[in-house]
Amino acid sequence: MSTMRIGGLASGMDIDSIVEKLMVAERMPMDKLEQQKQIYEWQRDAYRDVNKKMTTLDTYIADNFILKSLNTKTATSSNSDLVSAVATGSASGSLSIEKVSKLAEAARGIGNKVDGVTGDTKLSSLFGSAKDMPQEFTLQAINTQGKMGEIVSIRIDEKTTVSEFINKINGSNAGVTALFENGQLSITAKNTGQAVEEDGKTPTDAMITDGNGKLLFEKLGLNNLVTKPGQNAEFQVNGILTERTTNAFSINGYNITLKAEFSEPSVTMTSSTNVDEIMTKVKEFVATYNGFITDLIAQTKQPKYRDYQPLTELQKKEMDTKDIENWETRAKSGLLRNDSIITSGLSSLRGLVYQTNHAVTNQKYNALYTIGIGTSKDYNSGGTLEIDETKLRKALEEDPDAVVQLLTMSGEKSASVTKVDGSTGTGDTRGFMRKIRDELDVIEKKIDERAGRGSMAETQYTLGKYLKNVNSRLDDWKTKLVSIEDRYWKQFTAMETMINKANSQSASLSNMFYS
Repeated sequence: MSTMRIGGLASGMDIDSIVEKLMVAERMPMDKLEQQKQIYEWQRDAYRDVNKKMTTLDTYIADNFILKSLNTKTATSSNSDLVSAVATGSASGSLSIEKVSKLAEAARGIGNKVDGVTGDTKLSSLFGSAKDMPQEFTLQAINTQGKMGEIVSIRIDEKTTVSEFINKINGSNAGVTALFENGQLSITAKNTGQAVEEDGKTPTDAMITDGNGKLLFEKLGLNNLVTKPGQNAEFQVNGILTERTTNAFSINGYNITLKAEFSEPSVTMTSSTNVDEIMTKVKEFVATYNGFITDLIAQTKQPKYRDYQPLTELQKKEMDTKDIENWETRAKSGLLRNDSIITSGLSSLRGLVYQTNHAVTNQKYNALYTIGIGTSKDYNSGGTLEIDETKLRKALEEDPDAVVQLLTMSGEKSASVTKVDGSTGTGDTRGFMRKIRDELDVIEKKIDERAGRGSMAETQYTLGKYLKNVNSRLDDWKTKLVSIEDRYWKQFTAMETMINKANSQSASLSNMFYS
């Protein structure tokens, strides 16, 4: 612990070895502190690992059941060559497209052929002087909503060729596509339809340029940027005449794509719930949830090997790698055994399964057991779920919306509800999976209070405070052990000095008597 010393020259004793062994005994209180520190660190990491698993489960639920609709539906079109449809989870009833008088088309400008001009022709050569050629121009076109997009500025110079000019337009965010082929220039809006009225102003052309752009396009034979205006799709749906700027749009939960003009017969879209897909999603959720619950239960029931304390550095030096691994496996076992945060959290999660949701429109399916989902009959499983597939399928076929509500509806934690018997009260109207997410959040916050997060200071969580205290005591012990070792060396040095002095006196006496 201190600088290297050499002793035993007078006594012949291995002073270094003696001091080292004495210090092993002196270090015992410090070793216990270091072992306690290691246990705190292992516990902290074990808690944080639980939080990571909860975050993974929460993200899985959000991605697959909250952000996406569980109620997947399939749409059928009576004539998909004329109109195709995709049903979203909100699709309901049928939708009839009686006729399509116009399909949406993009605005386009087609110029006259300019003889002698190719892609390699420099734009400046089309002007009397390079000084007369504009160095910058603007373009603007409609966006997907039919409103005029941002005005985009495009710069060129006297070295810019026609091909480079076209590439600059196509590489910009102007919302147009340009083409120069066989001496002709064509510019087409990327989005279909007419420009819609904005702020009470009369709609303009779907593509606009400034004076500089007009001058440049005229040199390439395009005297008017728009020679064929864009048009909206015009059609009749469920007896109502309407229009859209595109041929693909959403209406009544259906994503519709108009493919051709027609007048009769009408095209009808219907939707049906994809029961098999919902069954698959629910089974996947149950398997994922059960894996999470089983993992946590296993951690709370891990055996605790009290004889296997964390190894000190000195102990590790006397063991091989495999033995160290085996020892630490047992030393880490049971870190979260019977942990109150996890066991109470598991109990709360298990309790959610038995709750009734009176906000479900069909009260026949207002609890998980009514749709065939319940906890395992083995109480030691900790609340893993089991599915009665026959019962779940029957519920989905009879009222899929009620099943989806029971599992995923937003609702409120404490809302006014009317029960089946007609009485009123308050209850949790959130779907089962939303309740799980809320309970995971509660457990996670409790673990944060105890084990913190990587971004938190030690003083912000319980185990961090313990570690801070242990580290402070370790620092004190390190200083103390240095003093103790120095004291031992001083004592042995004094002994060596006395022995050396005695040896000198003995030698002197010897010389006096035998000289």
